[in-house]
Amino acid sequence: MPSEVTEEFIIIVAVVLIGLVLFGFTMMYFVPHEIFSLAQQQASSISSSTTISVGPLISNSVNASTVIEVYNPALSGNVTLIVFPEPSYLQQDVGLVTPQSLPQSSIYLSNFSVYLSNGKLAKSLSINVPIYDVSGKIVYGSQITAYTVPFNTPVTVIVNGVNGNNYILIVWVLYNSNGYWFRIGYTFTGAPST
Repeated sequence: MPSEVTEEFIIIVAVVLIGLVLFGFTMMYFVPHEIFSLAQQQASSISSSTTISVGPLISNSVNASTVIEVYNPALSGNVTLIVFPEPSYLQQDVGLVTPQSLPQSSIYLSNFSVYLSNGKLAKSLSINVPIYDVSGKIVYGSQITAYTVPFNTPVTVIVNGVNGNNYILIVWVLYNSNGYWFRIGYTFTGAPST
């Protein structure tokens, strides 16, 4: 009789342990995957209803500036901006270019400022996790400085050390959903044609 109880107890313990292992595997794999999928769907939905307006690139010998507005009438929260210069010949590749695509762009990564409509500097933050596009592909994986700005409000971006005649400014609009960063839109601006 005691050996039968011991065998049954061992079987119960084994079944419980197998159940805990399966539960742990589920929590480690399926739950994060589902959270990412929901975040991606939310970012995609916001992306499809958001427009980016950007003014011409105005420059002097010291810096360049432009005005940007991220417009989505259904939202009143914040988005995040990354702005980086690239040589103007990359205009046709603006969707593929990243802040460190070329060596000359790496010197400008944190060399921009964003000012709110009241003249105050927008809140900056450092992003050190991957940035995805709305299809779930990683578009950037290094640390980068960005600025938080409100939807539906024009902001002024100033980039130091850029000659507007030779460069375009690429603008990325990021949205944080469930802890994941998504590029929900991008555009560019250059010097106005004469």
